[in-house]
Amino acid sequence: MKITKEELKLLATSLYFELDDVELQKLYNESEFLLTSLERLSYFDVDNLEPMYYPNNNSHHSLRDDEPIKIENPDMYLKNAKNRKGKYVVVK
Repeated sequence: MKITKEELKLLATSLYFELDDVELQKLYNESEFLLTSLERLSYFDVDNLEPMYYPNNNSHHSLRDDEPIKIENPDMYLKNAKNRKGKYVVVK
């Protein structure tokens, strides 16, 4: 797949970008590199591979159960807040 400078310029205009000639050339070179790299992926045979749900098979879930807790003394947690109103932090 090839992309032309005119297509890049049209795409930039549709996204409200203004590109000068130097920026357009840089974008063109980077898009050529990206498209060439992506094209190389089509050479890999992945038909007999199982899908990986996690990138590392040795990974373990370390998620904790989400259980509500009752805070006995909210002032202890709010003592460093610059602006607060009662037991709430005021965000401006």
